[in-house]
Amino acid sequence: MAGSPELTRDLLRRAKAARAGGDVGVAHAAFAQAYDAARQIRNVEAMGEAALGLAADHSFGTHPGRVPAFLFEAYSSSEGVARTRLAAALVRAWVFGGSPERGVEFAAEAVAGAEVAGNPALLAEALDAQLLVHWGPDDLAERFRITSRLEDTVAHVADVEARMTAHLWRLTTAVEGLDMPTVRRQLRALDRLADETGSARVRFFAEARKGMQATVVGDLDAARVHRDLAVRAGSEAAEPDTLAINRALTAAIARQEGDTEVLTTEAQLFEDFGTSEGYVAVAVEAAALWVAAGRIEHARSLLLQVVGGGLASVRRDMDWALIVARATETAAKTGELDLAAEGYALLEPYAGRGIPNGGAAAFDGIVDGFLSEAAAAQGQHSDAARWARNAASLAERFGAAWWVDRFSGGAVAALPAQRGIAVLQPAGGGVWFVGLDGLTVAVREMKGFQYLRVLLRQPGVEISALDLSDWVAGHPGRGVDGAATGTGEIIDRQALAAYRARITELDAELAESRDWADSGRITGLSRERDALLDEVAAATGMGGRLRQRGAATERARVAVRKAVAAAIDRVTEVDATLGRVLRDCIQTGSVCRYEPDPARPFTWVTDNE
Repeated sequence: MAGSPELTRDLLRRAKAARAGGDVGVAHAAFAQAYDAARQIRNVEAMGEAALGLAADHSFGTHPGRVPAFLFEAYSSSEGVARTRLAAALVRAWVFGGSPERGVEFAAEAVAGAEVAGNPALLAEALDAQLLVHWGPDDLAERFRITSRLEDTVAHVADVEARMTAHLWRLTTAVEGLDMPTVRRQLRALDRLADETGSARVRFFAEARKGMQATVVGDLDAARVHRDLAVRAGSEAAEPDTLAINRALTAAIARQEGDTEVLTTEAQLFEDFGTSEGYVAVAVEAAALWVAAGRIEHARSLLLQVVGGGLASVRRDMDWALIVARATETAAKTGELDLAAEGYALLEPYAGRGIPNGGAAAFDGIVDGFLSEAAAAQGQHSDAARWARNAASLAERFGAAWWVDRFSGGAVAALPAQRGIAVLQPAGGGVWFVGLDGLTVAVREMKGFQYLRVLLRQPGVEISALDLSDWVAGHPGRGVDGAATGTGEIIDRQALAAYRARITELDAELAESRDWADSGRITGLSRERDALLDEVAAATGMGGRLRQRGAATERARVAVRKAVAAAIDRVTEVDATLGRVLRDCIQTGSVCRYEPDPARPFTWVTDNE
C-alpha cells in the first residue's frame, strides 16, 4: 500500500472510530495499515501513534505478535516525550506477552525520560511500566516504594488514565499485604473517578475490582452484580480484558459455592486458553479448578503437562506466587507429593502474604493456606495445623470470609481419593498399551507385563513365583503338585518329550511363515516357541537332566523379580505416578502379590474387552 499523509490520517481515523465502536479486529487492522503507510513516508509521529494504538488492543496473557516490533521501530526513531511513551508501551507489550525481563531496560528509560520532561502524567505512565517489571516475590519493598511515589505523582494530576493506574496499583499491593482498609479506600477512589468522568473504561476497572472485593468478603450476590456491570462497561469501552474479568469472577463465585457444573465449564475454558496461549498462570488455575470440580485425574494430568518438570524454573515475575501456590495446592490434592514438597519449600519464605491475580482482578488466597495444604499432604500434621491457624487469622484480619471458614477448623482435609483408571493391556502384534486411560502409550511387549497383568487382576491374592511363571507360560496350576514339599521333578519325561517335539514343529512352521512373510503368524508362533523353550529351560539342568522343584522355585523367583522390575521401570517412563504405585504395591519374591493402596486407588484395565 503506497503511503501518503492523507492515507495515513484516514487510516488512523478509521482505526479510532472502529475502536470506539467496539470493533477491535477492524481497529487493529487499520492501525497496522496506518503504521505501514506512515513508515513508507517516514512520518515518525504517525508511526508512534499507530504503534500505541496497536498496543492498546493487546490483552494480557496473549502473544504480542508484531506489536513490540512496531513499538521498537517507532521508539528508535523518536525523541523526548514520544520516545518515553513508546518505551513505557514496550514494557507493557513484553509483560502482557509473558516476557517481562525484556522490558526492564525500557522501564528504566521511561522513568528517566519522564523525569527529564517534568511531566507528572508521563511520569505516572512510566512508573506504571516500572511496577510491571518489579513484581517478583522478592520485590515487595520496591513495589511499595514505587506505588508510594506513584500516589504522590498523581496527587495534582488531572489525567484520568494516570489517576486510575495509581489507584489500581495501590489496590494490588494492598491485597498482597492483606490491608482491607486500603483496599476499600482505593475502591472508593475508583468509583468516584468513574462517576466524575463518565468513562466506561474507568467504570470497567472499578466494577471489576469491586467484584473481586465482594468475593473476598463472601457477598456473592454483589459479586455477580459487579461482574455483570464490569462486562457491560468493558464491552462499551472495547476493553481487551473484559472476557478475562468475566471468567475470573465467575470461577471465583463457583469455587465458593461449590458449583461443580460451572467449575467444569470454567476449568475447560481456562485450560483451553492457558494451553493454546502457552500461559502457565492460566493453565495452573485450570488445574486447580478441575480439582474443585472433582476431576482429580484430569487436574493431575494437566498439572504435569504444565509444570511436571518442577517449579524451580518458574520465572520469578508477577505470576510467580500465583503459579507456585496453585501448582502446590493441586499437587497436594492429586498425590504429586514431590511437587507439593517443592512448592512448600519455595512458598515458605513468603508466608503472611495475599496472592492477587491479574492486578487484583481476583484474590487467590493466602500463602499460609497453601502451605497448610502442602504440609497436610506430606503428613506433617503439626505444621499443617500451624499454617492453617495462621491462614485463618490473616483471613479474619482481611475480612476474607470463605478463607476464614476454610482454615478455622485447622488443616484442610485432603480430598477423598478419586479412583483413577489405569491401562496395562495387550494390543496384539507384540505391542501393549500403558498409561492412564485416555493418555496411553503404545510400547513394545515385555514378559514382565504379563506377570503384572496376572497380579493386577487378583488384588490381595498371593501367587508363588513358580505358579506365576507357569500361568504366564500358559500352564496354570502345573507347578502346584509337590510345591509344598519342595520335592519331585517339575514335569515328567513324557511332557518334556512332547514340548521338544512341538518346538521342532514350530521351527518348521516359522520357516514356512517367513517364506510367506506372514508377520502375524510369525509373532504368534515365536511367542509359543519362546514359552516352550522357557519351560524346557526351567525343567532341565546340565545335560538335559530334569530339575527338581526346589531349584525351579528359586529360578522362577529370580526371573519373575527381574522381569517385573524391568516392566515397572518401563511403566515409570510412560507415567511416573503409575510407576511409583506399582513399585510400592507389587511384592515379588518366592510369593508375589498386588496390594492396592487405598490412598491411590486405581481400576486397572488389563483386557481388550
